[in-house]
Amino acid sequence: MATKSKKSKLYQTGWKVCAACILFIMALVIFFCGVVFSSITKNWGRSILTEENFYDTVELRNLFFSALDEAVLADVYYESEAKIQSGEKVDREALLAGFKRYYNIIDGVITGNTEINDTYDGLIVYGVIPERLEDKFIEYEELVETRLPQYRQMYIQDQLDEYREAVRYLEGLTNFYYFVEDEQGRVIAGNATRAEVSSKSHTIMLSAEFSSDNLSDKSYYAYSNAYVENSNYRVYAAVDEPLREGDDFYDLYQEFVLAKTSMPYLFVVSTVAFLLFMICLVYLIRVAGQKTKGGQVKYLLVDRIYNEIHFLLVALFGIFSFFMALTLLEFILYRGMPFWSYVFLTLLGILYIADVAVGLSYVLSLSRQIKGKILARNTLVSVFLRKIASLFTGATFRGWMLLVMLAYGVGNCFLVFMICMYFNSSLVLLFFGLLIAFNIFCLYLFLRALRSLKRIMISARETSKGNLTYQLDLAEISPSFLNFAEDIANIQDGLKNAVEEAVKGERMKTELITNVSHDLKTPLTSIVTYVDLLKQQKLDNPVARDYVDVLQVKSYRLKQLIEDLIEASKVSSGNVAVEKMRIDYRQLTMQAIGEMEEKIEEAKLEFRLSCPEPVFIEADGRHMWRILENMLSNVIKYSMVGSRVYIDIFQTEEHGILVMKNISAAPIDFDATRLTERFVRGDSSRTTEGSGLGLSIAQSLAEVQGGTFGIQVDGDLFKAIVSMQLWRNDPSEEEDQDDEMEEESVEETKDETEMMEMEECSSEEQEEMQIDEEEQKP
Repeated sequence: MATKSKKSKLYQTGWKVCAACILFIMALVIFFCGVVFSSITKNWGRSILTEENFYDTVELRNLFFSALDEAVLADVYYESEAKIQSGEKVDREALLAGFKRYYNIIDGVITGNTEINDTYDGLIVYGVIPERLEDKFIEYEELVETRLPQYRQMYIQDQLDEYREAVRYLEGLTNFYYFVEDEQGRVIAGNATRAEVSSKSHTIMLSAEFSSDNLSDKSYYAYSNAYVENSNYRVYAAVDEPLREGDDFYDLYQEFVLAKTSMPYLFVVSTVAFLLFMICLVYLIRVAGQKTKGGQVKYLLVDRIYNEIHFLLVALFGIFSFFMALTLLEFILYRGMPFWSYVFLTLLGILYIADVAVGLSYVLSLSRQIKGKILARNTLVSVFLRKIASLFTGATFRGWMLLVMLAYGVGNCFLVFMICMYFNSSLVLLFFGLLIAFNIFCLYLFLRALRSLKRIMISARETSKGNLTYQLDLAEISPSFLNFAEDIANIQDGLKNAVEEAVKGERMKTELITNVSHDLKTPLTSIVTYVDLLKQQKLDNPVARDYVDVLQVKSYRLKQLIEDLIEASKVSSGNVAVEKMRIDYRQLTMQAIGEMEEKIEEAKLEFRLSCPEPVFIEADGRHMWRILENMLSNVIKYSMVGSRVYIDIFQTEEHGILVMKNISAAPIDFDATRLTERFVRGDSSRTTEGSGLGLSIAQSLAEVQGGTFGIQVDGDLFKAIVSMQLWRNDPSEEEDQDDEMEEESVEETKDETEMMEMEECSSEEQEEMQIDEEEQKP
């Protein structure tokens, strides 16, 4: 019992969490060991592994050659500050090339016919300078005379700085010895004597004819220096052994010793961490998905992913991580940015831990599936095979069709085979008759199925037309299509219920708006009348007069809102009468602009109407007047002050089109198509007048008359487009009508609109208006 209890504890969640934590800690230890190893190998390469002697490393040779370069530069090339300051070390070609590059001088006719003198302060002319280049020549000559001497001094100063930097570097070295001698063997420069250099074990000698390399037992690559090869000097150099403190050679030696001694410890730590990592991994695989040994396997969400897809995702993440790691390592090891190196190292560690987590999740998922014996089942291949098998169970329409087609093909093949077998026998007639009967029977079944499919298609077509009362007789449907027919019938019932609910809700909303609006008009009419009466009174208090003005503005605004609500309610409910007539689009538009001339002048807008010839449309005059009125009101409210409004009227083969364009004062940073919805305004702060119903009413009235209303936005350019059917009549009638009749038609349209608006007021409202007028009389 004790042994069993002890074993069951290994499956507890606490032990699993502890093992997972140890696994990730060991993964981090391996990562840091790898970082340290990469850093060491980056600085030392293979030398840290293959070389036991510091003097045999490539890094020492590189540092020695760098010091030797500085010695050659200072004592072989420059020799002394005096020679540099005198200009003796000036490279004429390098000086002039740098000067031209610094001042953007391009060689051409002028430089080809001139030469800079030896004192670098003037030009020597050899050829003829063309007259057209005389100004350029003078400019170039002045530049040489004034700027070139200064640039020469800058060039010499750079040489002095380079020389002094080399001298300072050499003075700071305590383990590097060298001297320079001429061809007669006289020592002319250096920090050591011939005897001191000769006494060292690690030396090197350079000259133009011969070189000797005793720096180490292994020769990695030869050293060459152009300054030495072009001179008569010989350079002797050596490095001390043992090294003394105080320079780069000693610091490099200390790094070598530290790296060399840390490599065994690094190997031991990484090996122990790897072993613990593998132990924890094996343990987690063993207890994955179970709480007791041999118990029921509990699956996780990740186990539902098909194994092929799961493997593909893990592989893609691994490839992505690999290339990301290469990029981060390049920044860390070779870009030399200390701060960003730490940042990228942190990102690399996060990416590494993510890889460990993804890999662990995948391995444990495989473990759970193997224990539950679903590894093969949870594959796309297995699912595909099961789907294929399900086709032959008869549970689906596809299965029935596949079985029928298979049976039809097999039956025909069998009968044809039998006919061929007994072609010379009397049985051929029997099998031939069976073949004909079999195909007739299959044709009957096929036609019956097609008849059922046709009835289903008819039902679907009626449903798409909105005929939800059409009933599909399921008793006449073939069993193969019975489920399909039931789905179509359910769709019809669902649509019918949804339409009834929508119509009921829309009707209730429309009736509510209509009733409330009518109930508000009666008291509002009295308010407007009494406000007008107050305006006619002589009020001595200026504040009271201001209040009356505000009341008048707000009451008229409320009245307009109620009228818009009633109009919108009528249009949405379809309770709008349409009496189409012949209307001149241009004349009606000009009349509407004239009626709103005062508001246009207040808005400081300029209207430009473009319509070369009359355009006659077939529409209701009252409704067209309301559309134009709403469009013009919208333009006046939201146009930029002082801008122009363009109105274009033209006709196509079947339609008369009006396009009204204006620049919006506020940016149109929303979906412009929403402006035709109810209660949506271009002014989101709602500081301007308007109800948000104008464009919606205009669109509805246009559609009621068989036209269209659209909106287009290009930046802040707002375009409203109204398209109506053209008037079609006999040519003789069109010739008889003249411009005078057109003006009378427009006037009649306006009068009819005003009369319709007056008729909307109830008799009770008119009586109250009459009572108010009588009370006003003295």
